[in-house]
Amino acid sequence: MNKIKALACAAMLALGGSAAAANHLYTFNGTYADALGGADMVGGGGTLGATSYTFGINEGLSLGEQLGSVYTIDMVMTFDTHSGWQKIIDFKDRTSDSGLYTSDGNWNFYRTLLSAPAPADGVAARVTLTRDAGSLVSLYVNGALTGTFLDSGNIATFEGKGAFFFMDDMTNARPEAAAGNVDYIATFDRALTASEVAAGVSPVPEPASGAMLAAGLGMLALVRRRTRKA
Repeated sequence: MNKIKALACAAMLALGGSAAAANHLYTFNGTYADALGGADMVGGGGTLGATSYTFGINEGLSLGEQLGSVYTIDMVMTFDTHSGWQKIIDFKDRTSDSGLYTSDGNWNFYRTLLSAPAPADGVAARVTLTRDAGSLVSLYVNGALTGTFLDSGNIATFEGKGAFFFMDDMTNARPEAAAGNVDYIATFDRALTASEVAAGVSPVPEPASGAMLAAGLGMLALVRRRTRKA
């Protein structure tokens, strides 16, 4: 998985206009800060390294800024084990079992969607979750669609709630979580299309991709400064 290529894709999509604007981009390169100037991510235990964030069982990250009901969340993450249940995203301030998990080696949005097999223990995957204006939730793994469901019960919305990553809800005496690490987390204020999600996957590292990312983020900062002045 090529982190820089995925981040460069996020930055370039953000430059495409307000309809495609990324609202958060966290690289975890020694900082919890948002590369796009938004709210910081908050670590709940774990270790922030030079290139990623590593977490233990039921340690993880939180974002107090609400992502709403229409969004895309894109990340590259690894779990050390997929035995039992491991929560990836919690939507209700850790008050509900609902959320995105891996479960006994499969992707699972409890209690609605059981999807394709998860990777082997310790193997990274790019996970992309979208929810559109029609309440359709789509899960992509390594750029490929693995399942959808109609979220009529609003279990996958953040209305009035923050986002929690890799920490189980507080209703369980035994945490349904696992140790692992995350390379980056990017969010968008709309549901990316399948082709946009697929465009962020590059299995072969590209030498120029670091420059692409730097240029993209620099241009984005310039555009935002000009917008504020106008």
